Amino acid sequence: MKILFDHQAFTGVRYGGVSRYFYDLMVSLQQKGVETQLSLLFSNNAYLLESDAFRVQSFPYFLGFMPTNMLFSQVNRLWSIAQLKRNQYDVFHPTFFHPYFLNHAKKPFVLTYHDAIKDKFGAEFGHIDNASKDLKQTLLDRSAQVIAVSENTKQDLIELFRIKPEKITVVHHATVFQNLNVPETFQIPVPEAYLLYVGTRNDYKNFAFFLKAIAPTLHKNRPIQLICAGGGAFNAEEIQSIQQLGLTDQVVQRGIDSDFALFRFYQQALAFVYPSLYEGFGIPILEAFAAGCPVILSRASCFPEVAQDAALYFDPQSEADLRQQVEKIIADDSLRQSLIRKGYERGKYFSLEKTASQTLQVYQRIA
Repeated sequence: MKILFDHQAFTGVRYGGVSRYFYDLMVSLQQKGVETQLSLLFSNNAYLLESDAFRVQSFPYFLGFMPTNMLFSQVNRLWSIAQLKRNQYDVFHPTFFHPYFLNHAKKPFVLTYHDAIKDKFGAEFGHIDNASKDLKQTLLDRSAQVIAVSENTKQDLIELFRIKPEKITVVHHATVFQNLNVPETFQIPVPEAYLLYVGTRNDYKNFAFFLKAIAPTLHKNRPIQLICAGGGAFNAEEIQSIQQLGLTDQVVQRGIDSDFALFRFYQQALAFVYPSLYEGFGIPILEAFAAGCPVILSRASCFPEVAQDAALYFDPQSEADLRQQVEKIIADDSLRQSLIRKGYERGKYFSLEKTASQTLQVYQRIA
């Protein structure tokens, strides 16, 4: 069996959840003896460029970031169309929701639906998803099967797009952190005690609420800091908020330059806090589990499905509830150790091999 993947998630995206999902899936399928082809010539994606399994050419941003990305996306799209016309594949798995392939794909195609953030909330949350709901409806209707990354996301698909339940297969995400061997010699400078926030800080991530909620806790516990790993430097509004809350010396932003570094951030934190109002799955939960980091989650969307009893939960609208859960972790080391053990056990339910096997079953049903 040969599976064809396209360029959409990879051209200009250096890092990111969707490109990481498809990269890990392709590698895991190859390890199972499944032939995969990625129809891509040019990419600045770090996962591809650092891998021996894929041959791609990086490109400079000689026209500026967006114009150059658009140019090379068009080149890659033409290459993808050429590969589709060759018809030398069994199943096509496009990596996003551009409809360019509809008139060229002569074999069944599968779509992975990662989250309903834009489709449920519109542009309210400023999500990077630029595909319209109507366009997604067309693609979902014409697909042979749809993969949802959680039961919660499956219900969103049924509710928002009227997709028949039997057309949707739930295949959970996994993380390479479960098999990551970080050398003892690899260390990063971190404070003696800190809480951890990971990733972007868009509106739906609920970061401003989180910051305001824990400010009194940080004031009472001056040695404790908040590290915001990844997500780019703080913007002017965030800097102003941090200053107004009196947290300039306790809230810091740190870059993530490798999986090893992120693993260490999790491993040495008092807890990882995920205040998001909505996610399709929440891979950072599994990363924290694998690194032995206690997890504190908003009681929202898919989080209870993913973490079950291996996390503490708070009402994402209640500052007091969030603060209470954080202070429990700070005060009770036995609770921390219990959550670490539960996280390790819950994390065993998810694996890249399992994700690949279940996805392969979807391909086999429609080929």
